[in-house]
Amino acid sequence: MHRLTLEERVERLERQLATISSRLSENSHKPWWEKIAGVFENDPDFEEILALGREIREQDSPDVKS
Repeated sequence: MHRLTLEERVERLERQLATISSRLSENSHKPWWEKIAGVFENDPDFEEILALGREIREQDSPDVKS
């Protein structure tokens, strides 16, 4: 089994760091809401949260008729 030299290890880490940095910079120009947009799409739990929130708002609003 070949053990990596310190130089080989550093070189490998530098390549990995470059890859990670590149991926992070691809998304850094987007606003936070664009980065998370759609993450709850077709999520039944999130749909239930929205429905319950809507129900609470309707109950609290005096001018909304159910």
